[in-house]
Amino acid sequence: MLRTAFTLGLILFSLATGLQAQDKAATLPEGFKAIFNGKDLSGWSGGSTWWSVEDGCLTGVTDGKLDYNRFITWKEGTVKNFELRVKVKVTKGGNSGLQYRGKERPDLGEWVVTGYQCDVVPDKDDYNGMLYEERGRRILAHTGEKVVIDPQGQPWVVGKLPIKSFPSGEWHDYRVLVEGNHHQHWIDGVPTVDVIDLDEAGRALEGVIAVQVHRGPVMKIQYRDFWVKKLPDDLPLLTSAQAPVSADAVKVVPQGGPAKKAAK
Repeated sequence: MLRTAFTLGLILFSLATGLQAQDKAATLPEGFKAIFNGKDLSGWSGGSTWWSVEDGCLTGVTDGKLDYNRFITWKEGTVKNFELRVKVKVTKGGNSGLQYRGKERPDLGEWVVTGYQCDVVPDKDDYNGMLYEERGRRILAHTGEKVVIDPQGQPWVVGKLPIKSFPSGEWHDYRVLVEGNHHQHWIDGVPTVDVIDLDEAGRALEGVIAVQVHRGPVMKIQYRDFWVKKLPDDLPLLTSAQAPVSADAVKVVPQGGPAKKAAK
């Protein structure tokens, strides 16, 4: 009986180990390019105080004393229209983000990148997967919102999406699709935001990819299977006529603003 139990345990352990190895060796989808090699930080630039490779993952850590957000940037190109897929795991209380169409700003501080961001905040369901603009227009769409940003830069909620929880400490699949001025984010296949940016003065149509460690509590963030597919540069931009702001739309709550949204 003991021998049977021991044999069964070995079989189960082997199966689990095999599944983990299979998961780590995920197949690259057609048309995608891996932008992190799982071995070292080749092709990336960021402070070694916060960034390293651990267990085959791009890993960021903070000690709770960070005075402002820091980034590590992919240095082998910029993105315009693209699809991004990456697996992400963050510790409880952690806060990070996938920066895209960003701009490196050493004039603002060491390893600062501005621009669009798909937030990674597992402990805040209405922030996790939202669209934020670092050091810019800030919150453009909370999680669960379909938004049109008008030509003056004001985001308006024109529809809703279901909000789901994605616990910290577990791997989740993040996906970002940007076509022209149309931005969409997903977590584990669940849409989190859908945004059309009509603000010609405020929006960016091309820039760098980066990831963030956020000031605040001690945290650890890990990224793996980091893949990008470039789409045609000449995809059309949606217009105000194609993306109207309905009469019953409400303003997106600004950072630090009141919880209740103001009617238009």
